[in-house]
Amino acid sequence: MSSPGTLFVIPPEIIQHILAFCLPLDVSAFSRTCRAAYDVVYSPNDQYLWRELIIHHFDDPRKSLRCTTSSISLRYDWKMELQRRMMSSSIVLNARGISDDQLRFALETFISIIDDASPISQIQAVPSNGLRWLACLLHQSQILYRQPPQELKQLVARLSVYFLFSDVDEDEEYALISPGQRTESRCFAYDLRNYNMGNNWGPYLRDGSVNWLHVQHLMTVIWANLADLPERWKNVRPSVGLETTRAFSAPDIASQRDWAGVEGTWRRYVCFMDYRDLFSFNFSNVFRGPRNKAYFTENVRFREATRLLEVKLKVVARNKLKFSNTDDDPAIRNPLYPPLYFHGISRGVDGNGSVIEGMVKMGNDGASEKVSVHDGTTQWSSEGVQVGSVASAAGVVGAWTTSIHDQGDPVGPFWLWKVSDDFPTDTVVDYI
Repeated sequence: MSSPGTLFVIPPEIIQHILAFCLPLDVSAFSRTCRAAYDVVYSPNDQYLWRELIIHHFDDPRKSLRCTTSSISLRYDWKMELQRRMMSSSIVLNARGISDDQLRFALETFISIIDDASPISQIQAVPSNGLRWLACLLHQSQILYRQPPQELKQLVARLSVYFLFSDVDEDEEYALISPGQRTESRCFAYDLRNYNMGNNWGPYLRDGSVNWLHVQHLMTVIWANLADLPERWKNVRPSVGLETTRAFSAPDIASQRDWAGVEGTWRRYVCFMDYRDLFSFNFSNVFRGPRNKAYFTENVRFREATRLLEVKLKVVARNKLKFSNTDDDPAIRNPLYPPLYFHGISRGVDGNGSVIEGMVKMGNDGASEKVSVHDGTTQWSSEGVQVGSVASAAGVVGAWTTSIHDQGDPVGPFWLWKVSDDFPTDTVVDYI
């Protein structure tokens, strides 16, 4: 066995190159073996080793969509970012407990890893190393299954939306949602107080940012309802998991002009209560109401409908729209992602098509993507949020209601996701 002195006869640049292929924790262990090893890892002024460790074990953030709007390649602190990720890993695997500050630190780190994931290449779809690492870590930890403090609920909900529905074995995919969670989400999704002018009748906060807790409840209602569908329909469902949040992971992305991947064929699940049940849940005293969870747990007559629609969309000029309210604030427009306007057909189980139109725009936060859908009249409208990055396979989750927005109007969750143009057309179903 060679002595430490023999090893360090090798130029430090060569040692760093070798270390770049090691696990970060092993590099840390190596640095503690002697002073010379410590100097090789921590003393160089450049960030070559730290950059290579991130690129080998995660994704190159310079290739992420975030890089297109900033000079991230010039100001990215590779050393700090890698240490941040390793520290977050230790925090969530710590069985002795996590402080609120530590939990916030870890959650923000994990969301940044998702944001840094490389877009899907239409030529060769290579899995993301960073998302694979994060999925393994979240599967081992329990941070998404514990009750978070109020101020962290949005962060936990956002990460849950990205990951939680995939954190099960294939034969147990619907068992993840407990009856209690389903009831809680139904109570939230069908509570008419959660839809008003202040949140634009959608899953938003008053400042225009995404209400991820609302999105999670809408997703939970739909995902749980899929378990009630006959066996034939269980494979007709949105894609879930961290990989599906990557930019351009949806099929058939047509052109750069259509940055959101709007054009093409989509499937849309819509859920709703009978309007008499919806009114009774919100305004009557039955089952210790109004808005008591007993309405769903003790009411043997309660039924919830699930409808699957086929949608075909095409990007059009704004002046081609007839009914949609497409007002948007020019002050918050992203020049790289200008608003897109679309027109199309939605077809249900009866085979009859209805005209729909709407708009896609980048959110106020510069990251989230908002989708507004109207039918070809002035009756129905929908507001939704892209789950993940631009043109992600996870699709759009939101709420539908009327265009008039009168008090007491019906409301319900929807999930819209893109499929290939040759996706079977006989899978449109109406199930109650």
